[in-house]
Formats: sequence, C-alpha cells, structure tokens
Amino acid sequence: MKNLLLTGLVWLICHTTFGQNQAVERVVVRFFDALSVADSRGMRAEVTKDFMLLENGEFWTMDTLEARIGKPKPEGYLRTNAFDFRQTTIRKNMAWTYYWNRATIQSRGQTRTMQWLESAILVRRKGIWKMILMHSTPKK
Repeated sequence: MKNLLLTGLVWLICHTTFGQNQAVERVVVRFFDALSVADSRGMRAEVTKDFMLLENGEFWTMDTLEARIGKPKPEGYLRTNAFDFRQTTIRKNMAWTYYWNRATIQSRGQTRTMQWLESAILVRRKGIWKMILMHSTPKK
C-alpha cells in the first residue's frame, strides 16, 4: 500500500511540474508565433510592460522590436519556428527556460534556416506567466 501511495504521489508531482513547465514554454511559443506575423498585440500579450530583449549585443524594448519587425515583408513571406526546450525551471512565481530556436523563413522563392540559443525569464502575476527578459545568441 505504501508503494502504491508513493508511486501515485511521484506521478502527481511529475505531471504537475510537467504541466507548469509547458505553460511557461507556451508563452515563448506564442510570443514567436506573434513575432512571425508581426503581431505586436500578440507579442505584448506575452510580456511584461518592462520586457527587455538582449539581441546581438543590444538592449531592445518592445518598441525597438516592433520597429524592427514592422518593416514590410515581401509577398509570400513565411516564418516557421521550432523549439527544442532544454530545461525549464520554476521557483514560486519565477521561471526560466533555455532552448534552441530554429526559424525557417520562406521569402522570394527561397528558404533559409536560422538558429539561436535563447533563454527567457518569466514571472507569474495573478496566475499568468509573462516574459520579463529574453536573451538571444545566433548560432554560428
């Protein structure tokens, strides 16, 4: 009976943690889904008001990011993201994750793939996870 109870408790902890980790990772995925189609509103929904992106040795606010992605895209432009989350950790109302982000971009009849090593820090406010900081390093 003790083994069955212990097994059940371990199962519950693992599945609860896994579900929380997925909730954190979904914020990152939704952010990039919005970025891929230059949806500023969608991106802002996933970040705090003081969100900061460390990109290519520069500090970017959401205003900076919107200015960069808001430029007109050629007809037929399509960006698809794929993530390989390596670790996601949650401590109370703070979480951090690091992952590979691979973007496949189709534009003007050509396809190119880019990859970054990224990390994100999230905070939970009123039960909702939001990114407060992201760091992105292009893979060479």
